[in-house]
Amino acid sequence: MGDNPMGPFKFTGVIMDEHASGCWTNHHSIIEFNGQWYLFYHHNDYSPKFDKNRSIRIDSLFFNADGTIQKVTPTLRGVGITNARNTIEIDRYSLKSETGAAVDFLDSLDTFKGWKVILSGNDAWMQYNTVDFGNKRVKKVLVRALSTAESSLQIMTGTPEGPQLSLVKIPGGGEWTTVQAKVKKGKPGVHNLVVVLKGDQPVEIDWLKFK
Repeated sequence: MGDNPMGPFKFTGVIMDEHASGCWTNHHSIIEFNGQWYLFYHHNDYSPKFDKNRSIRIDSLFFNADGTIQKVTPTLRGVGITNARNTIEIDRYSLKSETGAAVDFLDSLDTFKGWKVILSGNDAWMQYNTVDFGNKRVKKVLVRALSTAESSLQIMTGTPEGPQLSLVKIPGGGEWTTVQAKVKKGKPGVHNLVVVLKGDQPVEIDWLKFK
């Protein structure tokens, strides 16, 4: 074979660990858009037992001072800004607590219905980054959740320690319900959002949004 017209190449490291995304292959591609570089890759989110059916993920790429690419840690959040007044799928998280926070299918027999968050220990939390609250303060938060006994969720901005936007009481009964609560200290602008469980009664969360 002739020389590669795009070479020569020098190996300088790994941009994503093999199996880091939970899928045996990622088939990645890299693009630049508006000054930011992105990594597109595959995952078997919708078919965990058959990873030939893959969906697309995306994460931001960052560079070291010498121009080499920093290793990417796969996220479910991906990239972009989410409008606070739209449905926020908190299960597509940026970060989560080390214990008591998990993601599962809403319906294991119909995986395309999406996912839910399960918080199962006091102070367990799930974080969703880059939510745009716009120029006006929000007044209410709506949460679709399920719990077998009454429990509470803290809606925080920035970190799990706050400041607190709202305290949402989730009724018992074991049925999916949409509840709303007042937002006391909502601030305009773009913020990271964190949902924290208060108490030991597990709560499942489908989505939330603000008004």
